[in-house]
Amino acid sequence: MKDVMLKKQGGTFLINDTDLATFYISELISEETKMMQEAGESFLANEIENRLEFMETKEAIAITPDLIKKCGELGFLGLEVSEKYGGIDLSFKDVLHFSVTISKGYSFTGALGVQTSIGIAPVYLYGSDYLKEKYLSKMISGELLSAFALTEPNAGSDANAGKTKAIIDNNGNYIINGQKAWISNAGIADMFIVFAKIENDKNLSAFVIEKDFGGITIGPEEKKMGLFGWSTCQVFFENVKVPKEQLLGERNKGLKIALNTLNTGRIKLGASCIGVGKKAINHAVNYAKQREQFGKAISNFGAIQDKIGRMEAYVFANESTVFRLGNDIDLLRKELQNQGEPFSKAKINSLKEFSIESAIVKVYGSEIQDHIVDQAVQIYGGMGFSAESPVEGLYRGVRISRIYEGTNEINRLVIIKEFVKKGMKGELDIFSLFTQISSELTKVTEPYSEETITQYEQFVQNLKSLSILVSGTCLQRFMTQLEDEQEISMHISDLLINLYVIESTLLRIKKLKAESLLNEDIHFPLLKSISFDIYTKVSNTITELIGAFDSKKEASAILLAKDKFLKIPHYNIKEERRKVAKHIIDKVTI
Repeated sequence: MKDVMLKKQGGTFLINDTDLATFYISELISEETKMMQEAGESFLANEIENRLEFMETKEAIAITPDLIKKCGELGFLGLEVSEKYGGIDLSFKDVLHFSVTISKGYSFTGALGVQTSIGIAPVYLYGSDYLKEKYLSKMISGELLSAFALTEPNAGSDANAGKTKAIIDNNGNYIINGQKAWISNAGIADMFIVFAKIENDKNLSAFVIEKDFGGITIGPEEKKMGLFGWSTCQVFFENVKVPKEQLLGERNKGLKIALNTLNTGRIKLGASCIGVGKKAINHAVNYAKQREQFGKAISNFGAIQDKIGRMEAYVFANESTVFRLGNDIDLLRKELQNQGEPFSKAKINSLKEFSIESAIVKVYGSEIQDHIVDQAVQIYGGMGFSAESPVEGLYRGVRISRIYEGTNEINRLVIIKEFVKKGMKGELDIFSLFTQISSELTKVTEPYSEETITQYEQFVQNLKSLSILVSGTCLQRFMTQLEDEQEISMHISDLLINLYVIESTLLRIKKLKAESLLNEDIHFPLLKSISFDIYTKVSNTITELIGAFDSKKEASAILLAKDKFLKIPHYNIKEERRKVAKHIIDKVTI
C-alpha cells in the first residue's frame, strides 16, 4: 500500500480540498438501511425502553445473552460480515447509521457493541480460515458471546505494558497466565479475545480463548458510576491451555490488532454520540415545552433557546464528521480491493490510514455528547438531578465515553503522533506550505464574500492556513520531540479537530445544496452556529499556545497568524441560534 499513490489518504484534509462528488451525507441513507434502523428502533422500544428501570440495574445482566441472541435473529450482529458466515455485508457508513440508532439502548448498547465491534470484527478481519469457520457464524447468531481482554490493572493506555504471559509447551500450544481488568461483557462471555506476550516477546500477541478451556476465573461485577446493566469484571487466567490454532493474526502483532480494532470502536463511538445527543435533546425540548415558569413554558426563554440551538448544532456537526469518515473508509477499502488486496487486508489498511480522523471523531463526539447531556440536565433543573428523570441516567452513563476506546488525552496524542509521522515521511507536505504561508503573512487577506457558502469556504481556508502555520512553527521548534511537549501537542490536535469538524459541516451544507436538499432557513443557522463555536475554540487554543512559548519570535509569528487568519463573517449569532432552537422546539411533540 505504501508504494501506491492513493486517492484517499488520512490527514490530507489539512492540505487538500475534498471532492464533493464523493462526499457522503446522512440524508442520502439507502432504503435498505432505513429498514434496518426501523428494526433497531422497534427492538429498543419493545425490549429496552418499556422496562428501562430494570434494564439499568445489575440484575439485567442475566438477560443480556438472550437479548443479544434476539439481535442475532434480527441480523444486527453481522451487519459488516460477509454472507458466507451469515452476515449482511453492509458498507461501513451504513453500519454507522445503525450505530446511531442502537446507541439509544443505554447499558445494552455497550454489551451489543462489544459483541460486534471488538468481538466479531477482530475474528473476521484477522482470524485464520480455521477461526472464522469455527466461530463467526455462532458469534453472529448470538450463540457465542465475546469479550475483549486487553486492559490490565497496570496497563491501560499503555496496553503493551501488559504482564499476561503465554508460554509455549512441548506440543507448540500455549499456557497462559495473567489478569485482565475492566473487561466489558466478561460476566456473560463464552470466549475472549486475549492479549498476552509470548515468552520474552516485546510486543503483545492475540488469542481466541474459550471459557470452556478451563483455568479462567471471572471476578465480581465492578461497582460503576453508571451503565449498571452492562457486565464489567476482572478476568484471571491460570495455566489456561490454548491450542496453537487459537493464535489470532501473527505473533508479536497483537498491539496492531488492538489499535486497529480500537479505530473501528472509536468511529462507532462517535456515531453512538449522535444518537445519544439526539435523545438528550428530545428529552430536554419535551420537558422545556411542558415546564412553566413565570407564566409560560421555559422553551420560550432565550437562555433555554441558546442551549437548544447550540446542542442541535453540535449534533449536526458530529453527524457531518462521522459519515464523512465512514464513507472515506469505504472508498479507500474499495480502491485497495481494486488494486488486488483481499477484503480483510483492505479494510484493515483503510482503518489504519484514517487513524487521525478516527481519533478526531472519538474526541469530538464524546465531548459534545457530554456537553449536550449536561445541558439537558440543566434544562430540567432540579428534576434533572432526580433519578426519576430520563436524563439523570444518561448523564452518568455518557461519562465513560471520554475514557474508553482510549482516553481523549491519548487520542489527542494519537492525532499529533500520526500527524508528525506523516509530515516526516512526506505524506503531508506541511513544510513547503508552511514556508509559502509564512512568506505571505504580510499580505492582506481577501474580504469575505457576500454569499453565505462562499464566506464559510473562505473561513475554512483561513483556518487551514492558520493550522499549517501554527503546526509548522511548533514542528520547526520541537521536531521529533514535539510528542514530549504534550500540552503543545494537544493544542495542535485541537486545531486539527476543529478544522476537520467545520470543514465536514461546510461540505455537508454544500452537498445538501447540490442534492437540492438545502433548507437555508435551518441549515445556514446551523452552519453559522457551529462556525462561531469553532472560531471561539480556536481563538482560545491559539492564546494558550502563544503563552506556552519562551521565544517572543515564535509567539509573535503565531500571534500574527491569528490576527491575519482568525476572522469570521459577522452575523447576529444569538438570532441564528434562536432560529435553530425554534425549529427543533416546533418539531418535538409532547
